[in-house]
Amino acid sequence: MKNVLGAGSLVLSGLGFAGVAAAQEMPATAGGQEAPTVWRASAGVNYSEGDYGDTQSTKVVSAPVALKYRKGGFSIRVSVPWVHIDGPGSILDTPQGRDAGFGDLGVTGDDGGSSGGSDDSSGSGSSGSRSNSNSGSSGSGNSGSGGSGSSGGDDDSGSGGVIAPPTPGTVLSNSRGGLGDVSVALGYSLELGRSTWLDFGTRLKLPTASRAKRLGTGKADVTVSGDLVQDIGRLSVFASARYRFLGKPAGSTLRDTWGAGGGVSYRLPGGTIVGADYDWQESATPGRIASSEATGWINFGLTRKLRVQVFASTGFNVRSTDFAGGLSLSWRLN
Repeated sequence: MKNVLGAGSLVLSGLGFAGVAAAQEMPATAGGQEAPTVWRASAGVNYSEGDYGDTQSTKVVSAPVALKYRKGGFSIRVSVPWVHIDGPGSILDTPQGRDAGFGDLGVTGDDGGSSGGSDDSSGSGSSGSRSNSNSGSSGSGNSGSGGSGSSGGDDDSGSGGVIAPPTPGTVLSNSRGGLGDVSVALGYSLELGRSTWLDFGTRLKLPTASRAKRLGTGKADVTVSGDLVQDIGRLSVFASARYRFLGKPAGSTLRDTWGAGGGVSYRLPGGTIVGADYDWQESATPGRIASSEATGWINFGLTRKLRVQVFASTGFNVRSTDFAGGLSLSWRLN
């Protein structure tokens, strides 16, 4: 059995991506004013395919919906995904995709900056007032620069590792779908200077996906992560690292894993942000090489409260995704 989905791409550490883009939209408070409370809802669809070293390709479609609360540097995000897999691969963690939430502006200037204070700077990544903390993650989950991405993921394909066989008597199918693993992500963003931030994230993956269908391991995971973000004018750069404590089904040889990433983003006039990031994810299966993937993305606003994000990823070795991509919408509720 093999792993699937460049979740490292889909959630790019669930870290990196958020850290970068979000840093450009850090919420402002005037005269020591208390930071505003922000509620956001998001929904998206993600697709990936690859053979991950196997003879057959595995395709994954996931559709996560999420609710996020942020106040100052603290954030909490709950994501509930639906997932469908077509192929022999299995996933350790449901790909959460990337959140389009960062970049709500107050009084917007021609450069997309805010002269009246940002409403929300959440990104799709690891933690803090700017991130979403799918971190992981990635991967497969929020730091999401995304990485955002939680990313991210923890398998040979970027999303996890080989899942232990289903319960005896279960009829295996290469086409199956259902509820994925629900994730709860906490983040905190610490401002180190006028243009430097350190984001901390913790993500709990709840074992809600069916192990019998090979949609999850049936065990809870915990991922801790950190992002260092630096602004240089309109440009932002970031570096991230994460460690995942993996829930191991009885009889499996899965192991805890390291992940790392980095990237760059640029804010265009009008508030649109474009970026690219790289993610490396150790395999949860001993003896298998790490995944290595790159992602390009664009984030733009449709209205003051509604933003869209589109991304595409590819891998650089047989354990990485051939292609992954997705689109997400994020609405500010207050």
